Amino acid sequence: MNRIWNLKNKRGFTILELLISMTLFALIITSVLVAVENLAIARLKTLNRVALLEELYFFSEQLFTSIKDGWTLDYEEYWNRQAVWTSTQSWHYTWPTGVWNYWHNGSLGSTSYGSWLYLCRSNNDVALSMGTGWCLSNHNNAANWNLANSTFFDFSWSSQRYGQYLAQFNDYNSNHDNDYWDENNDASGSIIWDDDDRSIGDVPGVSTGAMQELYLINKNAKKRIFFRWNIQQDPNNIAIPCSWTVTSWKINTNSGCIWNVQVLKLKWLDVWLSHSWYSASNPDLTSYDGIIDTWVCNETGQCGWPLLPSPSTDRIATGESSEWLDLFPGTINVKNLTFQIYPIKDPWLSWAAQDCDPMNTTCVSPFIHPYVRMNLEMWFSWGKRRTLKNEDPTISISTSISLSDFE
Repeated sequence: MNRIWNLKNKRGFTILELLISMTLFALIITSVLVAVENLAIARLKTLNRVALLEELYFFSEQLFTSIKDGWTLDYEEYWNRQAVWTSTQSWHYTWPTGVWNYWHNGSLGSTSYGSWLYLCRSNNDVALSMGTGWCLSNHNNAANWNLANSTFFDFSWSSQRYGQYLAQFNDYNSNHDNDYWDENNDASGSIIWDDDDRSIGDVPGVSTGAMQELYLINKNAKKRIFFRWNIQQDPNNIAIPCSWTVTSWKINTNSGCIWNVQVLKLKWLDVWLSHSWYSASNPDLTSYDGIIDTWVCNETGQCGWPLLPSPSTDRIATGESSEWLDLFPGTINVKNLTFQIYPIKDPWLSWAAQDCDPMNTTCVSPFIHPYVRMNLEMWFSWGKRRTLKNEDPTISISTSISLSDFE
């Protein structure tokens, strides 16, 4: 009897119990494996995202370095832009300025470059009252070959010569010695370079608010570099034509568009008004006089008009779209880019400007170190986003970039 009882108590697991145990074990193992796999996927996605962000930051750093590397604000070109006008197309300015190689009545892309600087002048022996248009318009100026008579000009909508912004700081007709405009007392009637020309030292700002173009200059190296934000067709998605709308000041684009930062690099040559070298047949005495005059862009190889005479092979810059080159590859999409420059007056020239009222929050003192405030947002183009498998990182950067303060 005891033996039968012991045999009953020593029986093993039933098949059902074994199946339940195996099922629970399998579920646990499966959960562990899924968790490990998810961790590996998450780690891979994180690494991919970090790599993509690093790529974006690499290109953004290229832009920062390009801006900061020995440049300061090009107030002359901002004055040029203000004169030519500031309407936009493709989210940069519509009309090229001629980058100081052309002037009033000049024709971009031709050998008709226009003429000399226009000069600020008082009217009827009254000290110069600069007003809204300063010497750009409002009958407050004259071309210097026509300065001795009463002809006035309106130079708004006109390209400017290099040095025109500087010319806004002088009153060439402030006649205080009652010599009837014969300032040199030589009976010529000329008041050019007269004996009571005076530096105004308080002129208009060259820009207001945020913009999509940045103009920089390095006078020591005699070079200039411009940046602009540009929208164009995505070459990897040509099946969908690029189009956009603006709603509440926000730009909405379709997948056929790509945004890029474009750059224009220029260097200086001393070949003045005709942009041609001095020769016996062309005795331009302003050639080789050390004054900045002609800007060429042979570095990009994009300038198309005209080829300078021997010994130079450089081409005259006009600022037209064909001369601008994309800074970033087609995989990068710059969703937003704005610049704000400070100060808005050349601090080396505006010595007589009144400092800002501390209560006026929109005023920027001219007596500060030049810098630019930049807002940048970048992600990838539609063509690359197709391969990222739901990875679509975006970087947004707002920063101030201190510029050089040389003169």
